[in-house]
Amino acid sequence: MVPRAQKAAEILAKEGIDCSVIDLRTLVPLDTKTILEDVANTSRLVTVEENPQLCGWGAEIVSIVGKECFFELDSPPTRITTPHIPLPAADNLEDHVIPSVERIVAEVREVVQI
Repeated sequence: MVPRAQKAAEILAKEGIDCSVIDLRTLVPLDTKTILEDVANTSRLVTVEENPQLCGWGAEIVSIVGKECFFELDSPPTRITTPHIPLPAADNLEDHVIPSVERIVAEVREVVQI
């Protein structure tokens, strides 16, 4: 997801929307310091993951941000995930459910306009 998020950030930068892409290489330990510092700087949070919304790691990050720096946020945290379906094994079907660059760009635009 990092390459897709980086590509989306490049597209958004051309529109004047500056995005930070944090590559969480590990979930344990989770680099909460970097996440919280970035939310304090940008006043927004968007997570992108290849999992359904229910019980994903993005939910944990939103929970931490909500607890630690809720009043820093200018908009609700947004989670870009797969739909609530089993992830297809076929590559061509998988590409239809995993967040695309276009979807990331569209959802970030919405977050910034709130």
